[in-house]
Amino acid sequence: MLIINGKLLLDKDFDYHDLVIENGRIAEILTYRSGRKDPDTYDARGSIVVPGLIDMEVHGAVGYDMSDACDEAYDAISRDLIRRGVTSFIGAVDSFSEDILEEAYGAAGEWMKKQAPGADMIGLAMRGPFLNPAAAGPHDRNALRKPDAALYHRLQELSGGKIRIVNVSPELEGAEPFILEVGREAMIALSNSEAGFDVARRAFALKARGCGDLYRDMTQFTLTDPGLIGAAMDIAQFVTLRFDNDDYIHPSMLRMAFNEFWGRLCLVSGMTAFTGIPAGKYEIEGHTVTKKRDRARFEDGTDAGSAVGLDACMSAILGMGSVPSPLVYRAASEIPARILGIFDEVGSITVGKRADLTILDLHTQNVQSVLKNGVMVYDERKEYV
Repeated sequence: MLIINGKLLLDKDFDYHDLVIENGRIAEILTYRSGRKDPDTYDARGSIVVPGLIDMEVHGAVGYDMSDACDEAYDAISRDLIRRGVTSFIGAVDSFSEDILEEAYGAAGEWMKKQAPGADMIGLAMRGPFLNPAAAGPHDRNALRKPDAALYHRLQELSGGKIRIVNVSPELEGAEPFILEVGREAMIALSNSEAGFDVARRAFALKARGCGDLYRDMTQFTLTDPGLIGAAMDIAQFVTLRFDNDDYIHPSMLRMAFNEFWGRLCLVSGMTAFTGIPAGKYEIEGHTVTKKRDRARFEDGTDAGSAVGLDACMSAILGMGSVPSPLVYRAASEIPARILGIFDEVGSITVGKRADLTILDLHTQNVQSVLKNGVMVYDERKEYV
């Protein structure tokens, strides 16, 4: 396959080149208008070509949740992600009772053994239940519990060893020994926390590696105690950030995140079952949730979780015009690939790497086409998956 006339994200910036794909891999990066001929040619005029997006926090989509524990749900979620330019993702399971957690991790682990119809689920995140009830956001308080290594190990075994990330509030009783033990085989991300700087700093000094959902459901950054945010600035190996508009994060705080955490900042969607469904009222787990455009809210007006995909998150940031576009796209492809240890295969447009690519309109950033393993799996003009 030959892609011509596209503006490719290479190294640190965009440049016009022709791209040759063979046997599912990036074979050559040619000069612009190289004259190369191929019967299978994609004209990317007016488009940018970036590495396939990698979303490190996906809770659900199109009415399905990761806890639904069935192939139908995971098939639908992965298909929806492909249409958003995401070629790989981490499935995030929220806080539920043990029986629901066991079903979800077991089913997701089995599904990952199959060939995905859309985006590849490359691991799981325990987004709960080891969270502080006072900072748990939309999580079910009744399902929250102290860190429990035995529960983690049981769920990890059921998943077939697919749990990659475990979120923990470091101030909880038992958090430190949990982090020390579990951090040997999974990445610990501190989140949903009221911890002060010293408590968070100690957790990072043990085996915590990341900070999840930067700025949300955590203590404020102050001069006398910078809390989890300050500790993350000093030592976290990665942070995840969800941004849909400045109702939640002021643009200056967003710029600060890119400046301070660049090289370890991963954009995530945090998208839930409310993503990709019509506006309206929905009954879920005893709550009435109202979906309006990019928002889903509980009866009391509090956030019920993200209702937009990673493509929309990037578009919202780019629309502000204050963060360079190469940094935005790299935060949704290269940096997650590095954090997850798969950068030798994906995450950049480099000769020899797998041809997971997303093609977007140069001006609107709308996803136009997606290649996975060098195969066109989505085109806005056709149905592939």
